[in-house]
Amino acid sequence: MSLLQKIVAIILYSGHCSKMVFNRLHRLGLTVSHSTVIRLLDQVGNLFDRDVKQWRDSFLPELELKKTLSEIRQHSKTSIHRETFSSSESSDTDQRNSENSSNCSDEDSEMIEDDSCPEADGFVSDEEVIGIDDNGQQENVLSHETVNITQYITNFDSANSEIGYDSAIRCTEAVPFEQLFSNSEQEDDLSSEAVDIAEHVVNVGSENSECGNDSAIRCTEAVPFEQLFSNSEQEDDLSSEAVNIAEHVVNVGSENSECGNDSIRCTESVPFEQLFTEAVALMDMNVSSNNKSLGFRLCGDNLDKTIQRRHARLDRVNKELHCFNSYAVRNRVDISQLSDEVPHYPLHIDVYSILPSPLDDNTLSSNIATLVSRVLCKHMKFFNVSFDDVVQWHIHHKYYKEMSQKSQVVPLGIILKNENKIDEMTEILTDLHQYVPCVTQEESASLSTGQVVTKKTEYMHRILIGGDQLTVARMRSAINIKNNSWTATGRLEGFIPVAEDWHTKAIYLDLIWRYFYATSSSNQTGTLYHLKNLLNRTSIPKKAKKQYDACHDFFVLVVEAYILVAAMTELKMDNLDGIPDKTFAPQGNDTWMMPDEDRKQLLHSICNKLVNSPCFHLRYNKPFPGSNGDEVYIYSRDLLSLGCLYLEYVDSIKEGDGDRVLRCWRYLLPIFVASGRKNYAIESLELLYQHDYLLSEREKVELLWSRFINTHGKMGKNIPNDLHCEHLNRICKDAIQALKSNKGERAILRVSKALGVIVPILSNYDDDHNVKVEPGRHNIAEYGKDLRAVVGKLNDYGIFTPTKGRKHMSFQVPKNPLFSKTRDEMKDWIINHTKVKL
Repeated sequence: MSLLQKIVAIILYSGHCSKMVFNRLHRLGLTVSHSTVIRLLDQVGNLFDRDVKQWRDSFLPELELKKTLSEIRQHSKTSIHRETFSSSESSDTDQRNSENSSNCSDEDSEMIEDDSCPEADGFVSDEEVIGIDDNGQQENVLSHETVNITQYITNFDSANSEIGYDSAIRCTEAVPFEQLFSNSEQEDDLSSEAVDIAEHVVNVGSENSECGNDSAIRCTEAVPFEQLFSNSEQEDDLSSEAVNIAEHVVNVGSENSECGNDSIRCTESVPFEQLFTEAVALMDMNVSSNNKSLGFRLCGDNLDKTIQRRHARLDRVNKELHCFNSYAVRNRVDISQLSDEVPHYPLHIDVYSILPSPLDDNTLSSNIATLVSRVLCKHMKFFNVSFDDVVQWHIHHKYYKEMSQKSQVVPLGIILKNENKIDEMTEILTDLHQYVPCVTQEESASLSTGQVVTKKTEYMHRILIGGDQLTVARMRSAINIKNNSWTATGRLEGFIPVAEDWHTKAIYLDLIWRYFYATSSSNQTGTLYHLKNLLNRTSIPKKAKKQYDACHDFFVLVVEAYILVAAMTELKMDNLDGIPDKTFAPQGNDTWMMPDEDRKQLLHSICNKLVNSPCFHLRYNKPFPGSNGDEVYIYSRDLLSLGCLYLEYVDSIKEGDGDRVLRCWRYLLPIFVASGRKNYAIESLELLYQHDYLLSEREKVELLWSRFINTHGKMGKNIPNDLHCEHLNRICKDAIQALKSNKGERAILRVSKALGVIVPILSNYDDDHNVKVEPGRHNIAEYGKDLRAVVGKLNDYGIFTPTKGRKHMSFQVPKNPLFSKTRDEMKDWIINHTKVKL
């Protein structure tokens, strides 16, 4: 009974029932008390970020591998010969160093800066070498991890050796090979990652070999290199795996070999780093194949709410709640096989590559032709009958299947900090940085004074954190002021701030309003304000971003009406129910009887001709057409062209197509620059630089394909990340409002954390009991009547029929902002702002 009561209590709490409702039902035994519900929410609220921490921990094996390989690489790089130049050395050693002994003092124990001294040419003395760690303290760089190995390289001439190699042959003395990876003080720490090396070394005498060297010659059999670094027993436990190197060494006799046997491979002077790099690549590939983590990203936005006092007093004034709401979303695209190596900053950048290319123009025109075909088949009778079954309603891409899956979202609750204050923004990022996958490596060293210092090295998997332009700019400012921190975590290096699409789309629509909306144009046919009055859309404001949904619905209708009027003009149709001219549809009303493939090609041909007609102009690399003396025609052409780019941006987001979204950002860059939206122009430049030059292969894919959230698990149902954050803000505000007079900080935090726990509980309950969940949005009302009214008015006026001398009095000859700046002007702008960014 207690479980049933708790479920009922959670259902009531999610419905924002009052405390009195709980008390009444508790008397009947139907639910637990209100105080019990609060304790229950506090208990389950502690698990609000459990899934995110599991996503984070899934990257730890990979980071542990990087840590292990780094330790091995460090040991290999610190293989420095350490000799003590004293009088007790052998005469052979004294003879080799006789040329340098005059310049070096045997009694001097300090390091000598002279190039002629052996200590100054790649050697160190027996004194401890002191370095400085990240905390500004001295540390013993070599410590006890220095590899002490005597190695000599002997050059053989073809005249003195039967090997016939002019290059150097590496001959090593018979030194135990285990010393290559020795670590006397930290043996326990490295035991699980030690290198298990089996090597048999034999000495080949001059009497038995033509090599003619008394020292040990290492010759290995021709074994595939992959076998040198194999790990077949416990591939999953990568952090504790050892590198097994099997090397077979055989004796080379003069009677059967002169180092020319095909089965024997004489080792040349191949750098160990090259061998190690190949081994690391093989191991890393093995790890990547076992690590199927999809990764995740964060997104956040400010949440502001005013709490008004019913009885205001000097000590009880209205309270302004400024906090930060965030969530984590798991990637739907598998990126575990991609490289995570961050490239170096390029020395030379092709500035024109940032701008739209001719290939972008062709691809954009093709996509818009597809969008135009949908409009024609939806509203024109001939196209609906003839092509409705062959029209492409969804533009597919390489990750279309993944983008049609439902997203896994975890709300991270509210942080009671104001992002408008840079110090509090830093605290917000510091709090969220706990979700960055990170592994720490500590290295201790003893100073000559006996003091032990510790150096920390952090291996991170960087994750993307998104938001609107203002939030992202504040994130970058907060990260910049932390650049002087001692650790990577303190510098917040695990975050890559990126701008999201919903706010960018709203700003773009607001720019269109600035160019084409004027309240003085009510009697000028075809203008946005005239059509607003025609349809009695009183909710349309002067600035589109104030009522984005209403302006979006209105503008899509207007653009579709412009497309239909342009099609009627080009196809020589009198109305929406007419038939195109025979030059476009030779079969007339019998077109629907043609084979499917032929109808697809015919529809594609008609729409391509329409998009490439003078009514459209979206080719950035094509010369901009001049004025033909008809400013009404120019107004209509520019409005239609920018409107089609807006439709392309909206559709690419719905389909979750990262490549199309990136292409839209390339076209938005010159528009933002020309319209004076400097912040969004810089944000566009930053995004394009991130994708083209600054991010690793894995981060590039995340940048493009983790920008969307699909809450329905259906095709074409993706929304931008920042729009979903706005939805969470609305839910949190409703929950805070339901607290009524109990709007304390503790209660607000409880509500935000419980949000991510209650939703899965209710979802499972609905699935188990077949509860039908009402959709979170209304169905779009039919707008066919409104569309026909607009099409009739525009077609009667002939907006796409050039008529010299026409003009809209409220608009001077409008210049399309996409072409306001020339390519050379854009080049100068990019160079000037690149200096600032890089």
